Amino acid sequence: MTALLAVWAIAACTPVSEKNLQADRTPAIAAGQSAQDSGQEQTTDIVGDIISEIENPPAPEAEIMPPGQEVVTAAAGQASLLDKNAVKRQALAEQALKAALSLLKNKDADSFKTPQPFTAPAKSDGQLRIGLMLPFSGSYAGLGRDIASGAELALFQLADPETSLIYFDTEGGSRAAEAAREAIEAEVDIVIGPLFTQSAIEVRTILAASAIPAISLSNNVQAATPGQWVLGYLPEQQIDHLLGHAIARNRTKIAILASEDTFGQRLLSHAQNRLGSFGLTAAEWMTLPQPVLADEASLRQAVQQFTRYQKPDPENPQLPEPAYDALILAGNPDFILRVAPVLSYYDMDPSRVMYLGTDLWARPELLAEPSLQGAVITQAMQPASPEFEERFQSLFDKPTSHLVKMGFDAFALVAITHQGAQSARQNQAIEKKTIDWRASLIRDEGFSGLSGRFNLLPDGQNQRYYEIRTLIDNQLVTR
Repeated sequence: MTALLAVWAIAACTPVSEKNLQADRTPAIAAGQSAQDSGQEQTTDIVGDIISEIENPPAPEAEIMPPGQEVVTAAAGQASLLDKNAVKRQALAEQALKAALSLLKNKDADSFKTPQPFTAPAKSDGQLRIGLMLPFSGSYAGLGRDIASGAELALFQLADPETSLIYFDTEGGSRAAEAAREAIEAEVDIVIGPLFTQSAIEVRTILAASAIPAISLSNNVQAATPGQWVLGYLPEQQIDHLLGHAIARNRTKIAILASEDTFGQRLLSHAQNRLGSFGLTAAEWMTLPQPVLADEASLRQAVQQFTRYQKPDPENPQLPEPAYDALILAGNPDFILRVAPVLSYYDMDPSRVMYLGTDLWARPELLAEPSLQGAVITQAMQPASPEFEERFQSLFDKPTSHLVKMGFDAFALVAITHQGAQSARQNQAIEKKTIDWRASLIRDEGFSGLSGRFNLLPDGQNQRYYEIRTLIDNQLVTR
């Protein structure tokens, strides 16, 4: 299934001012930049301007320009300059956008099923083909549809009739390699996807052999490699941020309680290494095997040992000082919900020890857990997007998700980066037709998107910007 859709956009790119590391900034961003610097000039970038168009639609009473008018777009690194017909042109874009979105709203869900085989036509000079390599069938088809929906909304906001989306179904991973070969055959320039880590690892060698870069939606650093980026919220980066926050508040007796699965051990290993970079070691760490988690008596015994619990003295009811002053629970939500009440029973709850949690803790079931109230949690800083949320809800009859926003951001940064590179080549009379994606996407000033502000790094990882929140009365509060 292919989609070649003409769209409109006005983009601007300007550098972001630098700021020194603060206690509540990610420690890994040693000399990073912040889009939230108070008292300093606020700047925009290529993805942020697309969001601005969604958040600030043109006035409905604007006069409509006749078809065929050009929309002014910005060259790379410069702000767009609108002439006296800008309002009229934006109104035309809005009218076209509404018509396109209406088509999307009315299309049958079956259109997202496994795409039929096709032979892509010959690609002309300057054409951009973006492969969307996602699960469009199977158990995870809903996730693929969310990402595709976000990408399509961005497509309608962008100004390049030569840009096309081509869909490749990974079926949740079972045909990821086949999808990658189909993408090569279709002469795509860059791939958005896959979604899952194993699929991203499987296809990267295939794509790299044809010099096709990819932006995966994975949040696993193992899926990252030069030219193959991950766009998800990396838990390791969040652990860095949390540890920086705790240590800045003189919490240096940090314990780690981990599950034995891959995710738990991944966080445990990273937290230990990161503490070492601070000149510290974990005050205590323990892995809880699944049989221990499944047996109540065994779990209580293990947690009692971990907390160094001592029964209160009847003659002196005052509780002794806890053995640790901060705690990382390294595991998935089920693990956290299993061990947190037991920790509280043994007097190691957030009122006495600083609990440190990633954005996984923002799930409703964890927010409502009494034994987690008072925990410190980190989340990516995201812009308010009420118009986008309302538009997506009305179009797809469901709320947005982080995958929708990442799909939007991934497409937006690819398409506008392509536009900027084309403009730069024209201005400099450069003959070369292909884009150096690594040079174009790895930008010191980064990108601002619906999913938050981020930089793509040379090693394939991303750098996001986080803020600290506290869980109070079942809600996350910025303090």
